[in-house]
This record gives sequence, C-alpha cells and structure tokens, in this order.
Amino acid sequence: MGQNPISNMSGRSFGDPLQNLPHRVASLGRTYPDGYVALRHRHPRLQLMYATSGLMMADTETAKWAIPEGHALIVPPNTDHQTRMIGDVKLRSLYITPNTLESETEQSCCIVSVSSLLAALIERLCLLNNPSPSTPQAYHLSQLIIMELGDAPVSPLALPLPNHAGLRRVCETLFEVPSLSKGIDQWAMEIGMSRRAFTRSFQRQTGLSFGVWRQRLRCQIALQAFARGEAAEKVATDVGYASHYALRDMMRKFL
Repeated sequence: MGQNPISNMSGRSFGDPLQNLPHRVASLGRTYPDGYVALRHRHPRLQLMYATSGLMMADTETAKWAIPEGHALIVPPNTDHQTRMIGDVKLRSLYITPNTLESETEQSCCIVSVSSLLAALIERLCLLNNPSPSTPQAYHLSQLIIMELGDAPVSPLALPLPNHAGLRRVCETLFEVPSLSKGIDQWAMEIGMSRRAFTRSFQRQTGLSFGVWRQRLRCQIALQAFARGEAAEKVATDVGYASHYALRDMMRKFL
C-alpha cells in the first residue's frame, strides 16, 4: 500500500489558505487514493472529516478512529492527528472557527453519524468552493450545518488507548494479532498485574471495559479489511470470530 504524505512535521498545520479565510465554515472537497497518508499535523480550526466513499483511519495521541461511510470525525482545534485512507476516499472537510460548536464537542475528538440532510448540506457547501466575498447561500448553509452538527448522534467507534505501559503493550499486541483469545487473567499475569488491578486500570484509563475495547478493535480492523475487499469469512477468522455472521452481529453494536 503506497503512502503519499501531506506533511511530515509534527505539530505543523497545512492548508493555511483555508485556515485564514474569513468564512466561519470553510470547506474542501478532495479525492484521495488508497493508501494516502496525511502525517501528524494540526489545524487552528476545528475540522470535520466526512467521506462519501471509502474508509478513513485516524490516530491521535490518545485514541485510534475508524470513520466509515455515513460518519464523520470531529477534530478539535490544535489537535495533532494523522489520517490514512483505505480504498479511494472522497473526502469532504469542513474547517470551523473555534468556539462555534458546543464546548463539549470542541474539547475532544468524536465520531458522529451524518444524516442525509447533513450530508447534502456539506456537499453543497463544498461545491460552492468558499466564495469570496461570502454569499447569502454560503452563510445559510453554514448556519444549517452548525445546527445539524449540534444534533448529530455520537458513534461508539473510538478506540481510546491506556497510558499504563503494560496495558498499552497488551493493546499493541492485539493490534498486531486481533484474533488472540487470551482472557483477562492471562493478560494480567503477563504484565504483572492482578485481575482486579487490570480491569480497574483499563476501565479508568480508557472509559471502556477490556471486552468492549477488544470488540471495538476488531470492528475497526474488520472495517479496514472489508474496505480492501477481503472475503467476509477470512476477515471473521482474522479477527477471532467463528463466522462472518457472528462478526456482523458484533459490528452492528457500533455502526
């Protein structure tokens, strides 16, 4: 899989012309090939990343994200992140001035479900291509987008990462071999923790039980495999499920 980095300087922003526009909501529509990587960077504005096709993967310092069709990732201002495209991705990005959305939305990344109305509004605003000076149509589209984002339901596709070195090592092992069926007792023993300390620390640091976290991991990896066109039964086996029916049942919890 090829990689075509946009930037290789951590903490730097790109697309400065868009960031400096006077528009409250600036937009960008672009198509990226399979394997395209935007290395770690940040924006002074809040970014909404919405793909009308393909799958996006995003990493921050604290979590990993899978953003399938019908969903969008909200990245708060000045948050370092890296993105990778799986399949040909038609991306629609919005760059929104800080303190425009609710404060909770601007404090941490989250994935939201995109309704058909919100999708149409985003597409239309991108087609206008940031007219300067701004037009009444662009202004009203922006206002409607902000209103719709306020009601967009949050999707449970985030994969928070623990800070504890041992717990992080368990997570990294599962990223490499998601089909591993070791139980909590085995994992806890391997990193020198009691079962109780393992479960309590994992819950405290990620906000999830270990079992739910592993399901989300397997869901993310399965989404990537399906986006690459892999066969359903192979994907199920690779992530530790006896059949693709069982895998699909699990994935319905998050999609």
